Formats: sequence, structure tokens, C-alpha cells
Amino acid sequence: MAETILDSRMLRIADCVPSGAILADIGTDHGKLPVYLAQKDKIKRAVAADINEMPLQKAINNIKTNNLQNKIDTYLTNGLQGVEKFSPDCVVIAGMGGELIEQILEEGTIDKHNVKFIIQPMTKEGSLRKYLCKNGYLITDEHIVKEGKLYQIICAEYDGNVRAISEAESLVGKINIEKAEELFGELIERVIDRTLVKIEGKKRANLDVTEETDCLKQLTDIKEKYYGINK
Repeated sequence: MAETILDSRMLRIADCVPSGAILADIGTDHGKLPVYLAQKDKIKRAVAADINEMPLQKAINNIKTNNLQNKIDTYLTNGLQGVEKFSPDCVVIAGMGGELIEQILEEGTIDKHNVKFIIQPMTKEGSLRKYLCKNGYLITDEHIVKEGKLYQIICAEYDGNVRAISEAESLVGKINIEKAEELFGELIERVIDRTLVKIEGKKRANLDVTEETDCLKQLTDIKEKYYGINK
């Protein structure tokens, strides 16, 4: 059995998985995450799910190579549909666009109660956080990882309660703001730069920039507070 190596992004996601979890890895690709966690004896069992046959076959081969057929099932499905039959209490949806993750959550047939969701969008973090808050999810933790670019990892649980979130909080994460870790400075700078570009583009098109200007002020205030803490 060869030891599975994960990059820093996937390692941080693996760290978020609770010990003894029944894991559903959605969009599993080669199945590296469940194989790694099974090798570390961190999970009770897992299902590696994917919508496409080719990556799922690669996961099947990886699982067989590592003798983990008794611990990891595979399932060809669209997102979370039908995954409830494996009774997961932890769901990972990583490496996809934020809009696709929203769609997967919206169309999933799983009972969302008592499940830890670990979500890592490649795009549209702001839209995704708004979706979570509007649709009854409590964001319980957040992480920033640098692997060439910056990635945001969002941990959430469903309790049915709607929550307010500001535009700036949706972009960089309320918990990330509170943690004020080293990579947050780089994240806030990048988000401010993107906001400035968006404002300039809308100005050239003679479009209203009130919302973007308000967001920029929120982000600037957060940045000043961060650098005040980290002097």
C-alpha cells in the first residue's frame, strides 16, 4: 500500500474531517481524499462519488490498489443525489465553482441535519456564503490555504436558520476576519484589488457603483483593523 500524498489545500480539507466520520466525497476525481483518510484510519468509512465514469474508475482503481474496498464505496451520481443511502455525517465538496456547489446543495436529497459540510469553492466565494446564510446553514469555521493561489475552505452545518451577512463578510469570511491569520492580509488585499477593478469597469460603462463603493469601504475598514492587530 503506497502512502497517498495530498497537496496543502487537500491536506487542510482532510484536517477538517472529524475522526470517525462517515465521509461522502463529492466530485472525488481519483479518490485521493478518502484513500488518504482511510490510510490514516481517521474515518469509519466513505463513499467516493462522481458524476463522470472516467474519474470514478480512477478512484475505483486507486481504492483497489490500496486494498480499501471494505472501507470505501464508489457511487456514480450527480452531486449529492442518492448519497443518503450511505448515511454520511461529513460531506466534502471541493475544487468546484461556487455556483455549482450551490446547485449540488440545492438539488441534494441528503438529510442535511447532523452533517458537517466542508466546502472549498474555486470561484464565487461571496455568492456561496450568501447562499449558505440565506438557506439555513451556519458557517462554523473557515480557513485560507495558499497553493499557488489562495483558496478559502468553509465548514458549515445546517440548522434551518437564516442569517445576515455583509457583502465584505461574504467575500472574505466573518470567521477569517475574526481569526486575522497571516494569509488573511494577502486575501483582503486581493479582494480589495478585485473590487477596485470592478468599480472602474462599471464606471467606464456608466453604471451605478454604490454597492461596490460601500463594499470597498467595509473591506478597507477590515484591512485597517487587521493591520492594527498584526503590527
